[in-house]
Amino acid sequence: MEIIKVLKAFDLPETWDSLAVDYFQTREFLDHTEKYNPCKQRYYALFQDGILKTGLILYTIKLDLFTYVSISSPFRMNIVGIPCSVSSSGIIGSVKLLSRLIEHIKKKEKGLLLALNLDSKPIIDGFVCGRTLPTIVMTSRFQSWESYMKSLRADYRRRIKRLSRPFSGIKMKQEGCSCFDEQMYNQYLDVLKRSKGKLETLSLDFFQNLSSNFNLTTYYNQEKLIGWFISTVFREKYYFFLGGIDYGMNKQFNTYLNILFGVLREGIEKKASYIDLGQTAEIPKLRMGGKLVEKSMLGYHSNWILRKLLIAGKGLLEYSTIVQEPRVFRETI
Repeated sequence: MEIIKVLKAFDLPETWDSLAVDYFQTREFLDHTEKYNPCKQRYYALFQDGILKTGLILYTIKLDLFTYVSISSPFRMNIVGIPCSVSSSGIIGSVKLLSRLIEHIKKKEKGLLLALNLDSKPIIDGFVCGRTLPTIVMTSRFQSWESYMKSLRADYRRRIKRLSRPFSGIKMKQEGCSCFDEQMYNQYLDVLKRSKGKLETLSLDFFQNLSSNFNLTTYYNQEKLIGWFISTVFREKYYFFLGGIDYGMNKQFNTYLNILFGVLREGIEKKASYIDLGQTAEIPKLRMGGKLVEKSMLGYHSNWILRKLLIAGKGLLEYSTIVQEPRVFRETI
């Protein structure tokens, strides 16, 4: 068994992408983050008999450690994850070998180590494990938006129709992300300010240079931009990446909710078998029929005193909100 450290995404073995389950884990997207959101990215790859089995994405950034309880706690940390705000894990490949890889990294990387968006709750000596923001997803069985609407219970169907009425005169436009401009970027910053689980702040260049995999959908009231979202598709998975809103007009047009309806509609129309609605705003997404996918996190500090404090402060570190899933569809999916 061999573990190597790699400093550039395109220096990773080509087999890396075959283990990636999300586009955000691919070498192409990781290269994009190196160029437009540099934060000391590095990668660890575990080989068994010369074959890549498990990989890990690591970057360094200063964040509020206790972000979920709104306590100012700026801390330099090494994060196992994707260097932008997505729900994808920073780990690819065999989960069985994850503990071996983590044990290796905790010896090599000093300071606070935080692994986010894990699909399981691994038990590794010295690490604290807790909940992080869940992801809301939908496994699509619908042939069209109309079939989706017909599958809803009457009160949820009426709700979507009522909330959609103010959007009847709104113009929708779809284009490449090279058209992303300053006004859209400022709306992104407004959304970020209100986010309860924000990580890094991405740059304007980050958006403008996204690959052709990404699609930019914008909404205009006459000539005024009221909102937008970016999406992408990878191996029959549809992802709601990021969005922005003119909050001054949000109530008038129900903009945020109509953007969510637009995201879901596009995912259905693209025949995606799996629609990732992202993290945060759980209640409106669940009322559309989304399902919660719990995510966990691991925390560790190389200093034994701070490690004990980290374990003692687990309740402040993890996400604690519990949300009940409503019965949205006329029959169980």
